[in-house]
Amino acid sequence: MPPGNIPLSRGHGKTLRPLTALAAMGMLSACLLWTACTSVSQMKNRYEAGDESQYDKILEVAGRPDYPYATRKSAVKVLGEIGDPRAVPTLINILRELSQRTTLQQEAMIALGSIGDSSAVAEIGRLLDRSLSSSGEELRMVAMQVLGQIGGTEAAEILLNALSYYDRAMLMEESRSLRGVFTGDDQGLRALQDSLRRPFGLTGQGPGLLPGQQGPVGGFFGPGSGPSGLRAEDTKPKERDLAHQSLVRVGDPALPVIERHMAQRETTVTLRNELVEIVEQIRQGQDSAPGEAG
Repeated sequence: MPPGNIPLSRGHGKTLRPLTALAAMGMLSACLLWTACTSVSQMKNRYEAGDESQYDKILEVAGRPDYPYATRKSAVKVLGEIGDPRAVPTLINILRELSQRTTLQQEAMIALGSIGDSSAVAEIGRLLDRSLSSSGEELRMVAMQVLGQIGGTEAAEILLNALSYYDRAMLMEESRSLRGVFTGDDQGLRALQDSLRRPFGLTGQGPGLLPGQQGPVGGFFGPGSGPSGLRAEDTKPKERDLAHQSLVRVGDPALPVIERHMAQRETTVTLRNELVEIVEQIRQGQDSAPGEAG
């Protein structure tokens, strides 16, 4: 038998060269990927040279789930650079796709932020809700910044819900590391045991919860809109800071949203103080704007 050949089955003379076949498939895939990426670049160049028909081709590449992932990302990035609102429905549909990878959706949000169409805000909020059931911290951090960039009252409401979520989540984690009121013992191990017995964030006696009291469940559209679990993440402080900065960036439209939230909903002392700070930062920006313009 020639070296490198593997019999398909004993008693038959058929042979297979698996390494050769795999290598050929790999080379074909790489070639197709390179060709597709090059095609997107060529489409962009032709569009910029005045060939309007290339835009529809770029749009098709971005919206085709059967196209290579990296190629679609390239097309989405180009759509954001062009900034034509015709891309908004395709970009929003990308946000609705279910995938373990999120870089395409991140690129779609960046493109939507560049276009600045507020019709994308609701779908970004739903994507944020879904991200709570997975390790989607990078996606969430991109979403916060894009919401601040698009602006408007709906974006302000989602960012405010995000701040409220992170406030409750971080307070819950702090309560899990406190010492016992009566004994002074470290409650860290007990809190871990409690969280293993009962899913964190569900009604019942958990770390820092009274009987029947509920943990920080809900999503970025408010209570009851998201998954019931909460995943402990080191990125929470950074995500909260981005939500804070983005809410400040929204500016004037955020003020009535914040005032209504503080008047109608219960807030912790830490969140109330943060919201007061945000209002002051927005108003300081208003005061400094005329001077900057001059």
